[in-house]
Amino acid sequence: MASLLRDPLSHFLLIAAALFLIWPLISDRVAPPPNQITIAPPQVQRLIAVFYKTHLRMPNADELSALVEAEIRTEIYYREGIALGLDRDDEIIRRRIAQKLQFMTQDVADRQTPTDTDLQQFLDTHKNQFGAEPEFAFSQIYLNPDRHGDKIAQDAERLLIRLNTSDGRIDYAADSDPLPVPNDFELTSVDGIANVFGEAFAKALTELPAGRWVGPIRSGFGAHLIIVRDKREATTPQLSQVRDAVVREWQAARRDEANADTYRDMRAKYVIKVELPPERGGQPNEGAKK
Repeated sequence: MASLLRDPLSHFLLIAAALFLIWPLISDRVAPPPNQITIAPPQVQRLIAVFYKTHLRMPNADELSALVEAEIRTEIYYREGIALGLDRDDEIIRRRIAQKLQFMTQDVADRQTPTDTDLQQFLDTHKNQFGAEPEFAFSQIYLNPDRHGDKIAQDAERLLIRLNTSDGRIDYAADSDPLPVPNDFELTSVDGIANVFGEAFAKALTELPAGRWVGPIRSGFGAHLIIVRDKREATTPQLSQVRDAVVREWQAARRDEANADTYRDMRAKYVIKVELPPERGGQPNEGAKK
């Protein structure tokens, strides 16, 4: 018995037997399934930190979800690219691998030749991209949520009553909180309005009646009271006038669709596991900033 305990082969057999017995308990931790992608808390913290550095605020739930999905997308493209051997011809970071795989999909999409029917349907669906967009002339009075707090709705209502029953004179210095954009806008396209106030504000403005102060309408800045002073309807161009532009946009849309379809098929092959860090208020922790 003593000789067995001293025998190296016996030691090896005992270790092997122990590993055989405990391997089912630790295998998931040691070697995750090859088709599993885990987004660990440090990765999520890094995404939050990068977002905070750019926007000087924490991402909301939808924004964080989009950041995580982008991280998953990059990892999937990277793995699929590696599986195709796209990393053998040069040394590049994984985002470049993902881009190369997307370019392959786009090359296939670019081989499609649109018919006049395809282009006309695309023009009819996206006419604002090629014709004159609706344009609006409007005025806005800004209400800063930090200044008005919980009384912002009552303050807006009192101001609306006065504006709509006065002789039309407006004292912007007294009625509008400071904001580094004009109070009065001459005829401006919907895209131009969205670039200043955001898409939700621009969409809401297109649905407002003209000639009367209404609101509050929300933007990225806060709340606004709005009066639409004038509106110019959009015009739809003929395909012959904008054919080259329509072809470019049609091809771009096909590339986007092809990439989306390919990514959806690739993503379906993976088990996705996202591990969020503990809830924290305020700024990301110092470790996430590095």
